[in-house]
Amino acid sequence: MSARLRETRIAALFAPVPRRSLRPYEFAIIASLALAGVLWMTWSHTWQVTLNDYGSEALGPLSALLHAHVLAFLRGAPAYGPSLELRAPFALIASLAHGTELLVYRFSALPCLLALAALAVWIAPQLRAAGRSWLSIALTLVVCVLNPITYYAMALGHPEEVLGAVLCVAAVLAALRGHSTWAGVLLGLAIANKEWGVIAFGPVLVALPGQRLRATLIAGAVATAFLGPIMLAAGSVRSATARVTVSDGGSYFYTQQLWWFFGAHGHWLPSMRGQLMPGYRVPPSWLQGRAHTLIAWIGLPLSLLAARRRMPRESALALLALLMLLRCGLDPWDLVYYPLPFIVALLSWETVVKGRAPVAAALATIAAYAIFERLPLYLSANQEALAFTIPCVLGLLALSRTVYRRPAGEPQSTTSSSFVNWLRRRGSLPVTTVRSSIRTPSVSGR
Repeated sequence: MSARLRETRIAALFAPVPRRSLRPYEFAIIASLALAGVLWMTWSHTWQVTLNDYGSEALGPLSALLHAHVLAFLRGAPAYGPSLELRAPFALIASLAHGTELLVYRFSALPCLLALAALAVWIAPQLRAAGRSWLSIALTLVVCVLNPITYYAMALGHPEEVLGAVLCVAAVLAALRGHSTWAGVLLGLAIANKEWGVIAFGPVLVALPGQRLRATLIAGAVATAFLGPIMLAAGSVRSATARVTVSDGGSYFYTQQLWWFFGAHGHWLPSMRGQLMPGYRVPPSWLQGRAHTLIAWIGLPLSLLAARRRMPRESALALLALLMLLRCGLDPWDLVYYPLPFIVALLSWETVVKGRAPVAAALATIAAYAIFERLPLYLSANQEALAFTIPCVLGLLALSRTVYRRPAGEPQSTTSSSFVNWLRRRGSLPVTTVRSSIRTPSVSGR
């Protein structure tokens, strides 16, 4: 497939959906169902806001911000403080109405769920235009809006995880459509919302056909605009660094992660369900404080490898899903809502790029729910770790095959090769390459 033909295909994938593909009343039904799902997710549960992470980390700073105590907010904001700034206008509605802490939490979480619903409503016409059935559209709405992993993110007090997933996917989608400015803005908001948003940096650059430096500068400016005041409000450089860097969990070493069998055997400790956890392990010394750094940086070499392998630009969403799954597997403090960004990225790749029902995303949702919430009731610690490791590794292998395998007959000059040329012009790559070989030589010493 020639580069010109591939660009034509990308343009067709992300072109506005013709009006004839989805009637107005059909679109209204889809939007109404998505909104109903958001309202059900927000108001049908009584969230324990004083007991979850929101109550211990965000309740006080958000209350200070809503009462115009900006300095108090900046000094007490958690690492995801900019996310509270983005959601504060919604929370202000409940605060002005003298709502309870639960109502303020619900309104502060509302934009996160609305963003997820908006993604589902945007995807639905794409599926309809691709000739997919209403069952595919219904499955997309269910996985997006009524996902049980989203429920646990809300229950544990982390709706910003939902917003971060949507912002990362939206940044890659904007890059695929060639909108470097919007891609930079959305990427910067994703990083400011929560630091793991930096994972999307590589996929965004690979997806962009040009103006990558512009997108990078915009993303940096947007992220700095939100994170800068929080860092400046800290008393010292050391405390400022701690504010924007989430710890690796200290002595916590959960079973649902790829490092489990490298841990040292420890004592029995109470589990989150109030029972003793046999075979408990503690993190090795070489992993302490380094896991999140590894997660943040691993996306760059993997994105560079995808570019050197001449990955088609439309596979950037698959690359994002791969990196999000790695983030879930490599974090020693892996909680039930961590797979959510991976599921959203996988769903977007299946529906927007492949034009099919999000079956893999639905299966990933079921697997995540079983691994994190059901199987721990019946398995030992080592068995829990195996139940997570096996499907995680299989998923990584499947996504790696999708991202790094060059299609049969693919020429050397594909759309993502411009990313390699862009890096080479800035001295990040060696000038010499073997163009006649099937594989481009790997980067040396970087």
